[in-house]
Amino acid sequence: MPTLILARHAKAEAPAPGLSDMDRALAVIGRKASMHLGEALTEAGLVPDLALVSPASRTRQTWKLMATALPACESRVVDAIYETHVPGLLRELTTVDVDGTVVVVGHEPTSSAAAAFLAGPGSDKTALQRVAHGLPTATAAVLEFDCEWAELGPRTARLLAVVSGRDV
Repeated sequence: MPTLILARHAKAEAPAPGLSDMDRALAVIGRKASMHLGEALTEAGLVPDLALVSPASRTRQTWKLMATALPACESRVVDAIYETHVPGLLRELTTVDVDGTVVVVGHEPTSSAAAAFLAGPGSDKTALQRVAHGLPTATAAVLEFDCEWAELGPRTARLLAVVSGRDV
């Protein structure tokens, strides 16, 4: 059964004059939370086959640190994930060519909005409530679905859980 993990990058340094949003790096606490998120996913039995990662520095750093617990996962930097919206993210997901689990390391509000958009019958109520408030940094929404990636759409998945790496 295909599984989608929508992960928000970990805590980044604050914006600063002369530093583009794309170049913002992780804060120290974000580095620790990134590693913990990878470990939490592994402990939950969620081992992705493919990671789609936004090109922003903070998302690439989040994935690199998460991947220490997920070493067999292939990763791709996908420019379209940065500053996208739910339809843009869905366009990327409908082209996925793996049968298993995919993690998207991206940004808010797209991650939580996509989880809410995809969540249908059978979704966990507590997870739905958490997603409705937005995904905190270093947190992931886990969804499963019975259709093909190309058929993902509104209410076609079940939101199973929200996994956090923030308990560091």
